[in-house]
Amino acid sequence: MSLSHYLAALASGIGIGFTVAAPIGPMGMLCIQRTLASGMATGLATGFGAATVHLAYSAFAVLGLGSLAQPWVEANAVGFGIVSALTLLWFALRTHRCSVVLQDNNEIDNVRLARAYLSAIALGLTNPLTVILFLAALHAFSTQSATAPLVVGVFVGSAVWWTVLSTMVATARSRLTPRMLSASSRLASLMLLGLGTTMLVRIVQRVL
Repeated sequence: MSLSHYLAALASGIGIGFTVAAPIGPMGMLCIQRTLASGMATGLATGFGAATVHLAYSAFAVLGLGSLAQPWVEANAVGFGIVSALTLLWFALRTHRCSVVLQDNNEIDNVRLARAYLSAIALGLTNPLTVILFLAALHAFSTQSATAPLVVGVFVGSAVWWTVLSTMVATARSRLTPRMLSASSRLASLMLLGLGTTMLVRIVQRVL
């Protein structure tokens, strides 16, 4: 296989990863809130957790497991939604109680970063929006013969988006006073609460 095929697959993967990550949904709001509350490193850890989920989903897709899992995912959509909504509500309540961390750039809490990364993976795996977007992208996966660069490209594209988002929010964060910063973080956590509540309401309406 020629180099052009590998580059085309890589570019296609980057496009898919960026497109899947870019919509500001539950994960985007969580990344924004954590960047406001704890700084860019925590926001990046959250974003890269989401990118890891995108990497895993794309690997399943190129192995042909995506089409096999689609009927099961659709049959259990309500369950996925409930888990995701409850996870969002838990994050919202937890982050609403947390104080804003005004730490120096050299002071990085590795435990906080690990928790941010792992919890983002947990939310990403149950996020219905992510599942729907990847199911919609199955055709793009099936048209590429160079699977490894495609999967790597998905991770790169997703990571680029989260880096851009975290950088933008961190830049705005540096210009806010501690009081404004605390209020902004509280507002972001309330928006997470709103997303989780809205998701639960829609599920109840769907069931009834």
